[in-house]
Amino acid sequence: MRMKLPSKICLLTSLFLSFALLSCKDETNELSYSLSGTVSKNDVNDGIRVYFKLVLEGTSSTENALYATDATFSAGQAIYSETGIKNRSYTLYAFIDMNGNASGTDSASPDTGDFVTEINVNIDSNKTIDLPDNYWVVY
Repeated sequence: MRMKLPSKICLLTSLFLSFALLSCKDETNELSYSLSGTVSKNDVNDGIRVYFKLVLEGTSSTENALYATDATFSAGQAIYSETGIKNRSYTLYAFIDMNGNASGTDSASPDTGDFVTEINVNIDSNKTIDLPDNYWVVY
């Protein structure tokens, strides 16, 4: 039995559209991961905030954050978490805002008397990075 011309066109159009849709790379399907952990620092009062940002590995702390979050201390600890992080290598910069004058999670910067730290991290899976007391230095 012969197909009618409109049926052939519909079949060919359907096949073409199916192939076109399958071959498109959809950036929203890229795998992403989380980074979380606990910050510990002696003699930090409850309510003090700690700020975190990820930049491409090897870039300075003044670079714009690709990902940023913050957390609040309670009983000498703060628990942080960031999700949706793409697979690559980053530098994590963090600071404890001892005088409480920082604002804006992704634009906050340390000043004199704050505690700071940095660590390189390769995000290729969900990661937990704890930042204990000995990781921090005075800015």
